[in-house]
Amino acid sequence: MASKKRQSKKNSGAGNPAKAAQRGRSVYRIQVEQHVDSLREDYAAWVATTVPAFSPEDAAAAANMQLFVIGAVGTEYAQKASSSNLRDIDIDLFGEALAEHLMSIPETMAPEPIFSSWLDYLSFLEENKLWEGAPENFEALREMLEDTLDGFAEGDAEICELLRGTELFTKVKAFALALGDGVDMSDDSETGIQVRTRVLLALGLDPQSFDTEGPAPLVFTYIWGAARLSVVDFDGPTMNLDEESYDLMVDGDQAASAQILFEMAVGCVQAHLNPAFDVTLRDEAHYLVLRNLLVTASTGRDGDLEGLRRNVGPKNYDAVLPEAQAAMESLVHYGLLAKDGETYSIDERLVPVISAGITEVETFFEEAE
Repeated sequence: MASKKRQSKKNSGAGNPAKAAQRGRSVYRIQVEQHVDSLREDYAAWVATTVPAFSPEDAAAAANMQLFVIGAVGTEYAQKASSSNLRDIDIDLFGEALAEHLMSIPETMAPEPIFSSWLDYLSFLEENKLWEGAPENFEALREMLEDTLDGFAEGDAEICELLRGTELFTKVKAFALALGDGVDMSDDSETGIQVRTRVLLALGLDPQSFDTEGPAPLVFTYIWGAARLSVVDFDGPTMNLDEESYDLMVDGDQAASAQILFEMAVGCVQAHLNPAFDVTLRDEAHYLVLRNLLVTASTGRDGDLEGLRRNVGPKNYDAVLPEAQAAMESLVHYGLLAKDGETYSIDERLVPVISAGITEVETFFEEAE
């Protein structure tokens, strides 16, 4: 089967390095892809031996995930090094390729699996005596990856402590616990209404104080936005607690917990930027004005407010400015912004949260065009 596959590629030109290079893929990149593909069986067997609890299917899936990472970074390294040899790696060029790869991944994606995959790959090479470079280069590469992973671990613990100390965490936790056995948003029976009332009361909202047939109060929108990206699963119209994610949110200081808390905060920022989850001109104006205020808080430099007012239209700008300013106060309340007098600022550890929220909403509007 393997030889037929290679022959087919050769005949079509898809696997011919010279022809592929003409289409923009270098010989080195293609050779890395072929090298990674050739490792799948042996690497899966190594994973199965290393983690005896894995079934053959689990081992193959884990191997494929890790080899995908090895290939993604390896092809970028090969381009820089003009070499497809991933058994003898130039640490400086690898560091450059790895840094560029990290810059290209979404901000919502944790980088730790990239480093752990490469550390596992090095262990695979070591145990199978496949490393072809100098021993000191191997150790230097491993040390660089381990030190960076340790740094991420410290950062993960720090972000967990930071976000668990916010009002946002307190409210999302209360929201999650109030879900109980699930909340059917389409159930208008007395029981269904009581369940929804329980959730509202957990957020400090009195159902008698607003029209339950109208738009949800912003407090609910903000916390729902945070919870839906972190600890809530949906089954049709029913909201259920994702217990595994909840456990990670409230306890632990490693990457998985940090990622859930990060998603929680990003969801809250998204809900502030576009509380209606709609794409009208007014919704976009709200997003643009609030984004401007957040960028000012991050950089300390005022944006071009007059230019923005002309861009979104004076009527829309004047209508949404008070709402955007109220959203800034709300983000302060939830612990995602700080305020000193009339000046807002963002903890540098939370800048990626704000940035990811902005990016997600920007993409939402772009895709709606």
